[in-house]
Amino acid sequence: FRLASIQGAAGAALCREHGLDPDDPTSILVVDGASVRRDSDAVLAIYEGLGWPWRGLALLRLVPALLRAPVYRWIARNRYRLFGTTACHVPTEVERARFL
Repeated sequence: FRLASIQGAAGAALCREHGLDPDDPTSILVVDGASVRRDSDAVLAIYEGLGWPWRGLALLRLVPALLRAPVYRWIARNRYRLFGTTACHVPTEVERARFL
């Protein structure tokens, strides 16, 4: 995976290209060539790409998107309450190569 911050030039451009407002970061995108996944589909694509055992969570794709979407949005809205807040991670030199 290569990462792009929504606040950065590359991330903001990707958001605009795919119809998202970079000033309202309420979604996640996974862009793989011509394939673009968003929200819960993007999260499941990340799990698929991580390999086992995470790949097994991709079975959640069997749950219809109409049911997954509200759950994704609820977790996204409440992520700090659910998982706590942390300071932004400053990437190491090696990690920086993975950012656009």
